[in-house]
Parts: sequence; structure tokens; C-alpha cells
Amino acid sequence: MTIVPGNPNTGPMRDLPPGPHAGVDTDPNAVPAPGSIDSRARNALTLGVLSLVLGVLTGIPAIWYGQRALRRIDTSDGELEGRGAAWAGIALGCLGVVGTFGLWLYLHQN
Repeated sequence: MTIVPGNPNTGPMRDLPPGPHAGVDTDPNAVPAPGSIDSRARNALTLGVLSLVLGVLTGIPAIWYGQRALRRIDTSDGELEGRGAAWAGIALGCLGVVGTFGLWLYLHQN
């Protein structure tokens, strides 16, 4: 049997724990950088902006990501920011969903 470096099907690689970097332990004391915007809040804002064009397809995920971002920001004890981005993503997501249903009703009535 040939051992290929980095091949997860070989014996030595199978013994390593799974993770982003197999064989390297994660830092249990890792904290986010001060003043960093939560990634879920950034995703909510991006999806909210896209929902103005794509409607429900990205509006519902924007609302979901925004709510999860707000929960994560609340539990971070001030280490994470992005509350405004999360709320903007939620608002734009709602606007995209309402706009989609409004367009759907308009097109079905005419």
C-alpha cells in the first residue's frame, strides 16, 4: 500500500481527529477581536440586500441569520458588534418577502 501525504484514506491520516486543521488542537481560550462584526450579521445584511431582487429566496434566510446574529451578539458580553447590520438584514429580508408576495398578488389579479 502506498501512503500518499494528505490522503485521508491512509492509516496515519485516519488516526488524526477531524477538524478544520486535522492534527492541530483549537485554542480553547480564543476570543473574537475587539470590535469585530459578527459574521452572521454580515451575512444577514448581504442576504437582505439580495432579497430586494431575489425576494423570498434570500429574504427568509436573511431574517433567520439576523435573529441568530442578535442572539450571538447578546451572549458575547460586548465582544461582538453588528447589531445594526443584523437589524438591517432582518428589515430588508422582511421587505423582500412582503415585496414578493405583493408582486405575486398583483400579477395574479391582473
